[in-house]
Amino acid sequence: MHFHPGELIKQLKSEGLGIFLISHDIHDVFDLADRVTVMKNGQVVGTGRVQDMTKDEVLGMIILGKCPPGAIPGPGAMAS
Repeated sequence: MHFHPGELIKQLKSEGLGIFLISHDIHDVFDLADRVTVMKNGQVVGTGRVQDMTKDEVLGMIILGKCPPGAIPGPGAMAS
């Protein structure tokens, strides 16, 4: 029997378990996560709820270090 990891994560979430998902796949992040934290150069750029950010904003955090309005900036966030 083949069990896709995403299915297991959804099942465990429905049972109330907290899960840390470390992934470079933005589609997995948006499909499976409630919150996202982006790190760049070893520092947190920002943290926020997935529903409050777009994929483009998360990519901006990853590539530019720019924290969007829907996230809480971390020490690695680009200065405004």
